Amino acid sequence: MVSPLAVAAMAVVLAVCVVVPLGAFAWIATRRNAGGGRRWPGVWRAFWAGALAFTASQWLTQIPLMTFVVPALGADVSGFLLSGPVASYTAGLFEETGRLVVMLLLLKAFHRWIDGVTFGFGHGGIEAITLVGLTMVNNLVLAVLINAGQWPTIAAALPQETADQLFTALTTTPPATFLLAGVERLSAISLHVACSVIVLAGIVHRRKALAWLVAVVLHGSVNLLAVLGLAAGWPALLVEAALAAVAVALWFGIARVRGWFSQPDAPVRAFAAPPPPQSPLP
Repeated sequence: MVSPLAVAAMAVVLAVCVVVPLGAFAWIATRRNAGGGRRWPGVWRAFWAGALAFTASQWLTQIPLMTFVVPALGADVSGFLLSGPVASYTAGLFEETGRLVVMLLLLKAFHRWIDGVTFGFGHGGIEAITLVGLTMVNNLVLAVLINAGQWPTIAAALPQETADQLFTALTTTPPATFLLAGVERLSAISLHVACSVIVLAGIVHRRKALAWLVAVVLHGSVNLLAVLGLAAGWPALLVEAALAAVAVALWFGIARVRGWFSQPDAPVRAFAAPPPPQSPLP
């Protein structure tokens, strides 16, 4: 039987993956200014652009390459490319390149600080939902079936080894271990917001290559922290605590760099009223 606490923990992680990014976006999108209008008109564009950036850079590019192409390159090459340190920075390379390209193509008139923040919620949100949220949905369904006595029917449709692994994982994993997945997603979303603000600031200040490089290094280094911590035998709780500390530091940085954007809360040009016509006469 799957313990009720484990089921509750899985539900909490699912809520983190879905409610946090979508809730943050809804809060930003519904803010009003003193006149009753939208405080940040058009901010939905940045959110969906961020979701597109993750989909293009991961699901359509890196994941197929790492799954189908790299293993065919031979044991030495594939072992190097799939090693923890290299994979850490490869993820940063793909995702930050996708982030930059999508911003250049879709956010030409959306250069506010809030657009960078919202882009990060879109990027990190779709990652959380597809990589962890859907897994939690599957786990919850299986947990309900196990507790309802329906597992033999499900197990009969699976290979014996797979069925045994699933059953053991769901019935023996401590609730706290499931909750750590939620902490990890909060840290990842924070990283995506920070990298989005950095890349957008680089576009605003015509320092795209430098901002892209900083984002790649930051992204890869945070990934590497987790990889090296686990390789060194750190408890999972300590690794996630370290990532959470990095996330807190990133949010302090995100809040402090609003000054990098000359008008962080101004309406975007596409939604601003046109200037009055000027008479050609003196």
